[in-house]
Amino acid sequence: FQTIAIRNERGAQMVQTAVTASRLQLHGKAPGKGGHESLSSATVAADSIVLSMVGEKDPPEQGMPALMGEIMAFAMRNLGPKGINFARYSVDYHLLRNYLHILDEWGETRTNMALPAYAKEIVEHYLQTDSSFKEIVTKIRDKSAER
Repeated sequence: FQTIAIRNERGAQMVQTAVTASRLQLHGKAPGKGGHESLSSATVAADSIVLSMVGEKDPPEQGMPALMGEIMAFAMRNLGPKGINFARYSVDYHLLRNYLHILDEWGETRTNMALPAYAKEIVEHYLQTDSSFKEIVTKIRDKSAER
């Protein structure tokens, strides 16, 4: 099985056309275990690049030591989200981190013009439900206003 994300009306029409033409079969929602939102947010808040954006830490000159990377991978595999929820975690984490980067580099106006609608929905969700993410965004906005 494959998982498909339908991001807009055009995508929904394309999927429906493929189903009607018997080129695609849909089988309901993909299964997954474990929450992804709190882990996405915690990963963003602990990300060294994000911390350097808000002035709390200098960016690392090199990555994490190999042994630590292996331990983290083991923990994620065994304790973290599984299946589709791991994919959701990964998409949310990378989207949020990239949003923070363009917000830091371009400012709010240009960021809002460049951000696709599906990404805005995800960012808005985290802004409404996660105080630590909202705090990071506020720090980056304040830093931009000072420039």
